[in-house]
Amino acid sequence: MKLLSHVVNLIFPTKCQNCDSTVSADAATAYFCKECWQGIERFDCPCCPRCGLPYTSHPDADNKSYYEQSAAGHLCGNCRDKPPSFDMAISAGRYTGALSEAIKLFKYKKKVHLGKKLTEWALKSPLVEDTLLNFHNPEYLHTTHTLLIPVPLHVKRLREREFNQSAIIASVIGRRFGIPVVANALIRHRHTRPQVELDGKERKENVVGAFSVEDRKIIEGKEIILVDDVYTSGSTVNECARVLKKNGAEKVYVMTIGRMAG
Repeated sequence: MKLLSHVVNLIFPTKCQNCDSTVSADAATAYFCKECWQGIERFDCPCCPRCGLPYTSHPDADNKSYYEQSAAGHLCGNCRDKPPSFDMAISAGRYTGALSEAIKLFKYKKKVHLGKKLTEWALKSPLVEDTLLNFHNPEYLHTTHTLLIPVPLHVKRLREREFNQSAIIASVIGRRFGIPVVANALIRHRHTRPQVELDGKERKENVVGAFSVEDRKIIEGKEIILVDDVYTSGSTVNECARVLKKNGAEKVYVMTIGRMAG
C-alpha cells in the first residue's frame, strides 16, 4: 500500500492547499507540504488575559522583555471598556495561511481527520496545554465539575454539514484531559446567517437570542470550557457565555484552535 501511494503521488501529485507546491507522500497531512504545516504560527506573545487578543506591537523593539513584562496581565481596550460575558479565552494560533486553509477543509469539505490533527496541534501550544492542565487535576475536577461544551449548530446546518466541527474538537480535548463533553447542554434554536458573511455589528445582532439551555441542572454551578474552531469577533462565544451564565454556570472559558487577530 505504501508503494502504491508513492506511485499514485508521482502520477497525480497533490498540491499544497496553502502554497501550491507538490506535497510528498509522507507529508504530515495529505493537503499541505511539511513547510506550511510546520510553519503554522502559534501564539507565543503576551495576550489579553480576558479575551486572548495577542499583543504583537513592540513599542521598544530593542527591549522586548520589558514590553512582555508590561503587557502581560493587562486587559486590552475592548475588555476594559466592555468586559465580555466569558471569563477567559485562549486560542492556539493565528487564523491565517495553512491554519485557515486547514480549518476550512475540515469545516466545509468534510475532512474530519484534519479536525483531529488540528486539535492535537493546538494542544501542543504551551498556552493551551498549561491552561487545560489546570482542569485535568482530579481534585480540581471533583470540586468544580468542569464540562466541555461545543458551540452548537442549528439542526438545519447540522444536516447540511453532517457534523459539528466544534463537537469533534471538544471530543479530542475531552479524551486527552479526562473532561466530560456535554454536546446537548447548549441549543442553537434559531437558524442564523453564517457569521463569516457579516461585519462586526451585524455579527452581534445575528446571534442575539439564538441560543438556549434546555436543562439548567446540567450546567448549574459548573465551570464550562466552551469550544469552537475559530474566534473571529467573539460575538458567538460571548452570546453563548451570556446564556450559560444566565442559566447558572459559575464560569465560562473559551478555547478555539484559531483566532483572527489584527
